[in-house]
Amino acid sequence: MHLALWVVMVSTALSAAQGRPRPGVTGERLVISLALAACVLPLALAALNRRRRPEAATVALSLVLGGGGCVLGFLQSGALTVVPVSAAVALAFARLRPGLALLPAVPLTVAITVVTACVSTSGNAFQEGVAAALLCAVLGAVCMFARQARLRHDQAELLLAELTDSREAQARAAAVAERTRIARELHDVLAQSLSALAVQLEGARKLAERDGVDPLLRQLIVRSGELTREGLSDARQAVAALRGDDAPVADQLTALVGRCRRDLALPITLSVAGEPRTLAPEANLALYRGAQEALTNAARYAPGSATTVVLRYTPQATTLTVSDEGRAAGARGDGGGDGVPAPPAEAWTGGGNGLRGMRERIERVGGRIHAGPAGEGWTVEMEIPA
Repeated sequence: MHLALWVVMVSTALSAAQGRPRPGVTGERLVISLALAACVLPLALAALNRRRRPEAATVALSLVLGGGGCVLGFLQSGALTVVPVSAAVALAFARLRPGLALLPAVPLTVAITVVTACVSTSGNAFQEGVAAALLCAVLGAVCMFARQARLRHDQAELLLAELTDSREAQARAAAVAERTRIARELHDVLAQSLSALAVQLEGARKLAERDGVDPLLRQLIVRSGELTREGLSDARQAVAALRGDDAPVADQLTALVGRCRRDLALPITLSVAGEPRTLAPEANLALYRGAQEALTNAARYAPGSATTVVLRYTPQATTLTVSDEGRAAGARGDGGGDGVPAPPAEAWTGGGNGLRGMRERIERVGGRIHAGPAGEGWTVEMEIPA
Protein backbone atom coordinates (compact mmCIF):
# COMPACT_ATOMS: atom_id res chain seq x y z
CA MET A 1 0.00 0.00 0.00
CA HIS A 2 2.77 2.46 0.89
CA LEU A 3 4.71 1.75 -2.30
CA ALA A 4 1.52 2.31 -4.30
CA LEU A 5 1.06 5.69 -2.62
CA TRP A 6 4.57 6.74 -3.66
CA VAL A 7 3.86 5.62 -7.23
CA VAL A 8 0.61 7.61 -7.30
CA MET A 9 2.36 10.68 -5.92
CA VAL A 10 5.14 10.58 -8.53
CA SER A 11 2.77 9.91 -11.42
CA THR A 12 0.44 12.72 -10.34
CA ALA A 13 3.32 15.19 -10.05
CA LEU A 14 4.74 14.25 -13.46
CA SER A 15 1.32 14.37 -15.12
CA ALA A 16 0.55 17.80 -13.65
CA ALA A 17 3.99 19.13 -14.59
CA GLN A 18 3.50 18.12 -18.23
CA GLY A 19 -0.16 19.22 -18.50
CA ARG A 20 -1.52 22.45 -19.88
CA PRO A 21 -1.54 24.92 -18.28
CA ARG A 22 1.49 24.06 -16.14
CA PRO A 23 1.82 24.85 -12.42
CA GLY A 24 2.94 28.38 -11.60
CA VAL A 25 2.59 31.23 -9.15
CA THR A 26 -0.01 33.44 -10.77
CA GLY A 27 -3.64 33.13 -11.79
CA GLU A 28 -4.85 29.77 -12.97
CA ARG A 29 -1.33 28.32 -12.79
CA LEU A 30 -1.24 29.14 -9.04
CA VAL A 31 -4.51 27.27 -8.56
CA ILE A 32 -2.96 24.26 -10.32
CA SER A 33 0.09 24.48 -8.05
CA LEU A 34 -2.13 24.52 -4.96
CA ALA A 35 -4.20 21.61 -6.28
CA LEU A 36 -1.01 19.64 -6.97
CA ALA A 37 0.19 20.35 -3.41
CA ALA A 38 -3.19 19.17 -2.14
CA CYS A 39 -2.52 15.87 -3.91
CA VAL A 40 1.15 15.38 -3.09
CA LEU A 41 1.16 16.32 0.61
CA PRO A 42 -1.61 13.90 1.73
CA LEU A 43 -0.01 11.11 -0.29
CA ALA A 44 3.37 11.81 1.35
CA LEU A 45 1.83 11.92 4.81
CA ALA A 46 -0.05 8.66 4.24
CA ALA A 47 3.07 6.92 2.88
CA LEU A 48 5.52 8.18 5.54
CA ASN A 49 3.37 7.79 8.65
CA ARG A 50 2.48 4.14 9.11
CA ARG A 51 0.94 4.58 12.53
CA ARG A 52 -2.79 4.27 12.80
CA ARG A 53 -4.36 7.69 12.39
CA PRO A 54 -7.64 8.89 13.91
CA GLU A 55 -10.56 8.25 11.59
CA ALA A 56 -11.29 11.96 11.25
CA ALA A 57 -7.72 12.59 10.05
CA THR A 58 -8.02 9.84 7.43
CA VAL A 59 -11.32 11.28 6.19
CA ALA A 60 -9.73 14.73 5.92
CA LEU A 61 -6.70 13.38 4.02
CA SER A 62 -8.95 11.54 1.57
CA LEU A 63 -11.10 14.63 0.93
CA VAL A 64 -8.09 16.92 0.44
CA LEU A 65 -6.39 14.41 -1.88
CA GLY A 66 -9.56 13.75 -3.88
CA GLY A 67 -10.46 17.45 -4.02
CA GLY A 68 -7.03 18.34 -5.33
CA GLY A 69 -7.35 15.65 -8.00
CA CYS A 70 -10.76 16.95 -9.07
CA VAL A 71 -9.40 20.51 -9.41
CA LEU A 72 -6.48 19.27 -11.47
CA GLY A 73 -8.88 17.28 -13.64
CA PHE A 74 -11.01 20.33 -14.28
CA LEU A 75 -8.10 22.66 -15.07
CA GLN A 76 -5.82 20.15 -16.85
CA SER A 77 -7.97 17.99 -19.03
CA GLY A 78 -5.04 15.95 -20.28
CA ALA A 79 -3.68 15.02 -16.83
CA LEU A 80 -4.20 11.63 -15.17
CA THR A 81 -6.41 13.26 -12.55
CA VAL A 82 -8.49 10.15 -11.92
CA VAL A 83 -5.41 8.57 -10.33
CA PRO A 84 -5.22 10.75 -7.16
CA VAL A 85 -9.02 10.66 -6.75
CA SER A 86 -9.15 6.87 -7.01
CA ALA A 87 -6.18 6.71 -4.62
CA ALA A 88 -8.16 8.83 -2.14
CA VAL A 89 -11.11 6.42 -2.37
CA ALA A 90 -8.77 3.43 -1.97
CA LEU A 91 -7.09 5.06 1.04
CA ALA A 92 -10.45 5.62 2.71
CA PHE A 93 -11.55 1.99 2.29
CA ALA A 94 -8.11 0.66 3.28
CA ARG A 95 -8.04 2.49 6.62
CA LEU A 96 -11.66 3.09 7.58
CA ARG A 97 -14.71 1.04 8.35
CA PRO A 98 -16.81 0.55 5.18
CA GLY A 99 -19.67 2.71 6.47
CA LEU A 100 -17.35 5.57 7.37
CA ALA A 101 -15.28 5.19 4.19
CA LEU A 102 -18.39 5.91 2.11
CA LEU A 103 -18.50 9.47 3.48
CA PRO A 104 -15.50 10.70 1.45
CA ALA A 105 -15.68 7.99 -1.24
CA VAL A 106 -19.17 8.72 -2.60
CA PRO A 107 -18.81 12.49 -3.14
CA LEU A 108 -15.32 12.08 -4.58
CA THR A 109 -16.49 9.39 -7.01
CA VAL A 110 -19.42 11.53 -8.13
CA ALA A 111 -17.18 14.58 -8.46
CA ILE A 112 -14.50 12.88 -10.59
CA THR A 113 -17.24 11.31 -12.75
CA VAL A 114 -18.76 14.72 -13.45
CA VAL A 115 -15.37 16.40 -14.00
CA THR A 116 -14.21 13.67 -16.37
CA ALA A 117 -17.43 13.84 -18.38
CA CYS A 118 -17.34 17.66 -18.54
CA VAL A 119 -13.78 18.04 -19.74
CA SER A 120 -13.86 15.12 -22.15
CA THR A 121 -13.01 16.08 -25.74
CA SER A 122 -13.27 12.65 -27.31
CA GLY A 123 -17.03 12.52 -27.76
CA ASN A 124 -17.40 9.67 -25.27
CA ALA A 125 -17.93 11.81 -22.16
CA PHE A 126 -20.43 9.44 -20.59
CA GLN A 127 -18.21 6.40 -21.05
CA GLU A 128 -15.16 8.20 -19.65
CA GLY A 129 -17.15 9.34 -16.63
CA VAL A 130 -18.42 5.82 -16.00
CA ALA A 131 -14.89 4.45 -16.39
CA ALA A 132 -13.61 6.90 -13.75
CA ALA A 133 -16.42 5.90 -11.39
CA LEU A 134 -15.75 2.18 -11.98
CA LEU A 135 -12.03 2.66 -11.27
CA CYS A 136 -12.84 4.31 -7.93
CA ALA A 137 -15.39 1.61 -7.09
CA VAL A 138 -13.07 -1.29 -8.00
CA LEU A 139 -10.12 0.12 -6.05
CA GLY A 140 -12.36 0.85 -3.06
CA ALA A 141 -13.76 -2.70 -3.10
CA VAL A 142 -10.28 -4.25 -3.39
CA CYS A 143 -8.96 -2.18 -0.49
CA MET A 144 -12.06 -2.93 1.60
CA PHE A 145 -11.64 -6.68 1.10
CA ALA A 146 -7.91 -6.42 1.79
CA ARG A 147 -8.61 -4.58 5.02
CA GLN A 148 -11.15 -7.19 6.11
CA ALA A 149 -8.69 -9.98 5.27
CA ARG A 150 -6.03 -8.24 7.32
CA LEU A 151 -8.39 -7.85 10.26
CA ARG A 152 -9.38 -11.52 10.05
CA HIS A 153 -5.70 -12.45 9.97
CA ASP A 154 -5.04 -10.34 13.06
CA GLN A 155 -8.01 -11.94 14.81
CA ALA A 156 -6.74 -15.40 13.87
CA GLU A 157 -3.31 -14.58 15.30
CA LEU A 158 -4.93 -13.28 18.48
CA LEU A 159 -7.04 -16.43 18.81
CA LEU A 160 -3.95 -18.55 18.19
CA ALA A 161 -2.04 -16.69 20.90
CA GLU A 162 -4.96 -17.14 23.30
CA LEU A 163 -5.09 -20.84 22.43
CA THR A 164 -1.35 -21.16 23.08
CA ASP A 165 -1.73 -19.39 26.43
CA SER A 166 -4.63 -21.66 27.28
CA ARG A 167 -2.64 -24.77 26.45
CA GLU A 168 0.30 -23.52 28.50
CA ALA A 169 -2.05 -22.84 31.42
CA GLN A 170 -3.49 -26.34 31.08
CA ALA A 171 0.02 -27.81 31.01
CA ARG A 172 0.96 -25.84 34.12
CA ALA A 173 -2.22 -26.96 35.85
CA ALA A 174 -1.51 -30.58 34.93
CA ALA A 175 2.05 -30.24 36.23
CA VAL A 176 0.82 -28.71 39.49
CA ALA A 177 -1.74 -31.50 39.87
CA GLU A 178 0.93 -34.16 39.27
CA ARG A 179 3.33 -32.49 41.68
CA THR A 180 0.58 -32.27 44.27
CA ARG A 181 -0.12 -35.97 43.87
CA ILE A 182 3.59 -36.81 44.25
CA ALA A 183 3.83 -34.49 47.24
CA ARG A 184 0.86 -36.21 48.86
CA GLU A 185 2.41 -39.65 48.32
CA LEU A 186 5.79 -38.51 49.64
CA HIS A 187 4.18 -36.92 52.64
CA ASP A 188 2.24 -40.06 53.48
CA VAL A 189 5.26 -42.35 53.11
CA LEU A 190 7.82 -40.16 54.84
CA ALA A 191 5.52 -38.94 57.57
CA GLN A 192 4.51 -42.49 58.47
CA SER A 193 8.00 -44.02 58.34
CA LEU A 194 9.88 -41.16 60.03
CA SER A 195 7.19 -40.66 62.63
CA ALA A 196 7.30 -44.37 63.44
CA LEU A 197 11.10 -44.18 63.66
CA ALA A 198 10.88 -41.22 66.01
CA VAL A 199 8.46 -43.17 68.24
CA GLN A 200 10.80 -46.17 68.27
CA LEU A 201 13.78 -44.01 69.17
CA GLU A 202 11.82 -42.36 71.95
CA GLY A 203 11.01 -45.80 73.28
CA ALA A 204 14.68 -46.79 73.04
CA ARG A 205 15.63 -43.66 74.97
CA LYS A 206 13.24 -44.48 77.78
CA LEU A 207 14.50 -48.07 77.94
CA ALA A 208 18.08 -46.80 78.04
CA GLU A 209 17.22 -44.48 80.92
CA ARG A 210 15.42 -47.27 82.79
CA ASP A 211 18.26 -49.76 82.35
CA GLY A 212 20.98 -47.25 83.13
CA VAL A 213 22.98 -47.82 79.96
CA ASP A 214 26.09 -45.87 79.09
CA PRO A 215 25.35 -42.09 79.02
CA LEU A 216 27.04 -41.77 75.65
CA LEU A 217 24.64 -44.34 74.17
CA ARG A 218 21.68 -42.47 75.64
CA GLN A 219 23.01 -39.26 74.12
CA LEU A 220 23.32 -40.93 70.72
CA ILE A 221 19.76 -42.22 70.95
CA VAL A 222 18.48 -38.77 71.90
CA ARG A 223 20.38 -37.17 69.03
CA SER A 224 19.09 -39.81 66.62
CA GLY A 225 15.55 -38.87 67.59
CA GLU A 226 16.31 -35.21 67.01
CA LEU A 227 17.81 -35.97 63.59
CA THR A 228 14.75 -38.01 62.71
CA ARG A 229 12.47 -35.10 63.57
CA GLU A 230 14.69 -32.73 61.62
CA GLY A 231 14.62 -35.11 58.66
CA LEU A 232 10.84 -35.14 58.87
CA SER A 233 10.87 -31.34 58.85
CA ASP A 234 13.16 -31.30 55.80
CA ALA A 235 10.86 -33.76 54.05
CA ARG A 236 7.92 -31.50 54.75
CA GLN A 237 9.85 -28.58 53.24
CA ALA A 238 10.48 -30.60 50.08
CA VAL A 239 6.81 -31.55 49.94
CA ALA A 240 5.83 -27.89 50.40
CA ALA A 241 8.11 -26.95 47.50
CA LEU A 242 6.41 -29.54 45.31
CA ARG A 243 3.04 -28.10 46.25
CA GLY A 244 4.24 -24.59 45.44
CA ASP A 245 4.15 -23.39 49.05
CA ASP A 246 7.40 -22.77 50.86
CA ALA A 247 8.81 -20.81 53.77
CA PRO A 248 11.16 -17.85 53.11
CA VAL A 249 14.72 -19.01 52.50
CA ALA A 250 16.07 -16.70 55.22
CA ASP A 251 13.98 -18.49 57.86
CA GLN A 252 15.14 -21.87 56.58
CA LEU A 253 18.79 -20.78 56.65
CA THR A 254 18.43 -19.55 60.23
CA ALA A 255 17.25 -22.99 61.33
CA LEU A 256 19.94 -24.73 59.24
CA VAL A 257 22.75 -22.59 60.68
CA GLY A 258 21.53 -23.30 64.20
CA ARG A 259 21.60 -27.07 63.60
CA CYS A 260 25.04 -26.93 61.98
CA ARG A 261 26.44 -24.97 64.90
CA ARG A 262 25.22 -27.68 67.22
CA ASP A 263 25.85 -30.82 65.16
CA LEU A 264 28.93 -29.92 63.10
CA ALA A 265 30.69 -27.77 65.69
CA LEU A 266 31.15 -24.98 63.16
CA PRO A 267 31.37 -21.35 64.29
CA ILE A 268 28.92 -20.03 61.70
CA THR A 269 27.65 -16.50 61.24
CA LEU A 270 24.60 -15.72 59.12
CA SER A 271 23.84 -12.30 57.66
CA VAL A 272 21.11 -11.06 55.32
CA ALA A 273 21.62 -7.97 53.15
CA GLY A 274 19.16 -6.14 50.93
CA GLU A 275 15.38 -6.09 50.69
CA PRO A 276 14.02 -9.65 51.03
CA ARG A 277 11.86 -10.93 48.19
CA THR A 278 9.70 -13.99 47.66
CA LEU A 279 11.38 -16.65 45.56
CA ALA A 280 9.82 -19.53 43.71
CA PRO A 281 9.60 -22.69 45.85
CA GLU A 282 12.10 -24.49 43.60
CA ALA A 283 14.59 -21.63 43.96
CA ASN A 284 14.10 -21.61 47.75
CA LEU A 285 14.77 -25.32 47.94
CA ALA A 286 17.79 -25.10 45.61
CA LEU A 287 19.44 -22.41 47.77
CA TYR A 288 18.64 -24.28 50.96
CA ARG A 289 20.07 -27.58 49.69
CA GLY A 290 23.09 -25.75 48.33
CA ALA A 291 23.76 -24.18 51.73
CA GLN A 292 23.33 -27.59 53.35
CA GLU A 293 25.91 -29.17 51.05
CA ALA A 294 28.36 -26.27 51.39
CA LEU A 295 28.22 -26.33 55.21
CA THR A 296 28.65 -30.11 55.24
CA ASN A 297 31.76 -29.76 53.06
CA ALA A 298 33.09 -27.02 55.31
CA ALA A 299 32.69 -29.25 58.36
CA ARG A 300 34.33 -32.17 56.60
CA TYR A 301 37.31 -30.47 54.97
CA ALA A 302 37.85 -27.50 57.30
CA PRO A 303 36.60 -28.66 60.71
CA GLY A 304 36.39 -25.89 63.26
CA SER A 305 36.94 -23.17 60.64
CA ALA A 306 35.07 -19.91 61.03
CA THR A 307 32.33 -20.02 58.39
CA THR A 308 30.14 -17.23 57.07
CA VAL A 309 26.80 -17.51 55.32
CA VAL A 310 25.66 -14.37 53.50
CA LEU A 311 22.25 -14.07 51.85
CA ARG A 312 22.18 -10.98 49.65
CA TYR A 313 19.19 -9.54 47.80
CA THR A 314 19.88 -7.18 44.89
CA PRO A 315 17.54 -5.88 42.18
CA GLN A 316 19.17 -8.28 39.72
CA ALA A 317 19.53 -11.49 41.74
CA THR A 318 19.45 -13.32 45.05
CA THR A 319 22.93 -14.51 46.04
CA LEU A 320 23.93 -16.98 48.74
CA THR A 321 27.62 -17.21 49.67
CA VAL A 322 29.13 -19.79 52.04
CA SER A 323 32.81 -19.21 52.92
CA ASP A 324 35.23 -20.86 55.34
CA GLU A 325 38.75 -19.85 56.36
CA GLY A 326 40.40 -23.22 55.81
CA ARG A 327 42.33 -25.35 58.24
CA ALA A 328 44.65 -23.63 60.62
CA ALA A 329 47.55 -25.80 59.51
CA GLY A 330 47.41 -25.29 55.93
CA ALA A 331 46.02 -27.69 53.93
CA ARG A 332 42.94 -28.60 52.21
CA GLY A 333 45.26 -29.85 49.56
CA ASP A 334 47.39 -32.05 51.88
CA GLY A 335 44.79 -33.05 54.39
CA GLY A 336 44.83 -32.27 58.08
CA GLY A 337 46.00 -34.00 61.18
CA ASP A 338 42.82 -36.01 61.39
CA GLY A 339 43.80 -37.89 58.26
CA VAL A 340 40.78 -36.76 56.29
CA PRO A 341 41.91 -36.21 52.69
CA ALA A 342 41.18 -32.94 50.95
CA PRO A 343 38.56 -32.91 48.25
CA PRO A 344 39.95 -33.34 44.77
CA ALA A 345 39.75 -30.34 42.47
CA GLU A 346 37.09 -31.96 40.33
CA ALA A 347 34.79 -32.13 43.35
CA TRP A 348 34.53 -28.35 43.14
CA THR A 349 33.84 -28.33 39.44
CA GLY A 350 31.12 -30.93 39.35
CA GLY A 351 32.98 -34.21 39.99
CA GLY A 352 31.59 -34.76 43.48
CA ASN A 353 28.08 -36.09 43.73
CA GLY A 354 26.95 -33.57 46.33
CA LEU A 355 28.33 -30.56 44.51
CA ARG A 356 27.17 -31.87 41.17
CA GLY A 357 23.67 -32.17 42.58
CA MET A 358 23.96 -28.66 44.00
CA ARG A 359 25.01 -27.31 40.60
CA GLU A 360 22.17 -29.15 38.85
CA ARG A 361 19.60 -27.78 41.30
CA ILE A 362 20.80 -24.19 40.87
CA GLU A 363 21.01 -24.40 37.08
CA ARG A 364 17.56 -26.01 36.89
CA VAL A 365 16.03 -22.84 38.32
CA GLY A 366 18.03 -20.62 35.96
CA GLY A 367 20.85 -19.73 38.35
CA ARG A 368 24.59 -20.21 38.40
CA ILE A 369 27.10 -21.46 40.94
CA HIS A 370 30.81 -20.86 41.53
CA ALA A 371 32.96 -22.82 43.97
CA GLY A 372 36.67 -22.44 44.48
CA PRO A 373 39.54 -21.34 46.73
CA ALA A 374 39.44 -17.99 48.49
CA GLY A 375 42.68 -17.36 50.36
CA GLU A 376 43.25 -20.27 52.75
CA GLY A 377 39.63 -21.29 52.59
CA TRP A 378 36.89 -22.03 50.09
CA THR A 379 33.86 -20.17 48.88
CA VAL A 380 30.66 -21.40 47.31
CA GLU A 381 28.49 -18.74 45.66
CA MET A 382 25.01 -19.44 44.32
CA GLU A 383 23.02 -16.85 42.38
CA ILE A 384 19.37 -16.93 41.35
CA PRO A 385 18.28 -14.17 38.92
CA ALA A 386 15.49 -11.91 40.17
